[in-house]
Amino acid sequence: MPNLNGTSQTFSKFAGDSKLPTPFYLYDLEAMAGRAGKFKALLPKNAHVHYAMKANAHPELLKLFCGLGFGVDVVSAGEMTRALECGFKPDQIIFSGVGKTVTEIRAALAANIEQINIESLQELKRVGEEAQKLKATARVALRMNPDIAVDTHPYIRTGFRDNKFGLDFTAVAEAIEIVKNAAGHLKLQGLTLHIGSQIRDVEPFRAAIIKTLELRHEFSKHNIEIETFDVGGGLGIDYFSADLAQDEKILEGYAAVLREVFLDSGVPKIFLEPGRFLTARFGVLVSEVQYVKPTPFKKFVIVDTGMHHLIRPALYEAFHRIELVRESKATPELYDVVGPICESSDVLGFERVLPNDIKAGDRVVICDAGAYGSVMASDYNLRGKPGEYFIQNGNIK
Repeated sequence: MPNLNGTSQTFSKFAGDSKLPTPFYLYDLEAMAGRAGKFKALLPKNAHVHYAMKANAHPELLKLFCGLGFGVDVVSAGEMTRALECGFKPDQIIFSGVGKTVTEIRAALAANIEQINIESLQELKRVGEEAQKLKATARVALRMNPDIAVDTHPYIRTGFRDNKFGLDFTAVAEAIEIVKNAAGHLKLQGLTLHIGSQIRDVEPFRAAIIKTLELRHEFSKHNIEIETFDVGGGLGIDYFSADLAQDEKILEGYAAVLREVFLDSGVPKIFLEPGRFLTARFGVLVSEVQYVKPTPFKKFVIVDTGMHHLIRPALYEAFHRIELVRESKATPELYDVVGPICESSDVLGFERVLPNDIKAGDRVVICDAGAYGSVMASDYNLRGKPGEYFIQNGNIK
């Protein structure tokens, strides 16, 4: 069998372990730690990495990143609670997200987290009001929408004018007035942006950061110092290839952009919020073939997992490599790999090349499932959620 995703020789050993009932997610913690170390090493000295836990919120992963000295980016009170339970300190937590409730804002203020990223003028007013009630001061950053279109799926593009995220640049003056009128309960300390996910061209990052940095001049007119600049996340991988060298080349270009644009910026702290880039490569979803179904029109491989465990193909038309666990020298043929869910969209992969001796009982792996897999899983059709296992020190836990 090929080396599933170019990251771990041990994936094949454990994917085929009959003691582990399918379907299940399998993660390589050591490979994740290695990617995290390389990510951190290339960044400017004043960069602070906050893992975007919406990518994968399993406690084992959170404890790993916490132990590596990362902060965490959360988008709900539930995520914040889990982050605190896994060892992150309040001053390591950034709270993002477009629809924060009063309850969530109060929880963030009570915990005294590092920063709340503000998505609208209405939210800024609400945070100020709740901070006043609690006799607290909220540290906030304005999430700006730089109106930058990026080459990614429309559903994961977040920095264009048609998207629901962030403030238009014309709202800055009113935001500053809201802060001034908050009687000291709002501390506007930074700017933030996030232009989308699965971006592999670094130039949109450069354009968005440069454009947003220009707002410093508007802040300085009101004697407001920009202490933090949050560049968000969104750095992508090539799901069509197992080549980690290409990932690292993209990372090097991304880090070079950050060093360049922030060189003379005077911004004391740069915040980053990677998620997928740290975890996707280092997880697979293991499944068992139930039937091989030929028809006059095509051939299907029907497996025991599907859109309820990995929704990306159905939701974004996303591509994940699918490979047979056992070795085979049989003739390759094209199959649609489909799940058991009663939906026509329950397709994990169209026209995938698999050996023509594939049969019921064989195991396959869906690669690069370490991000936006388990966190988006459901119990639709009441089929239950897969187990999750972790490879560390050559053993499984």
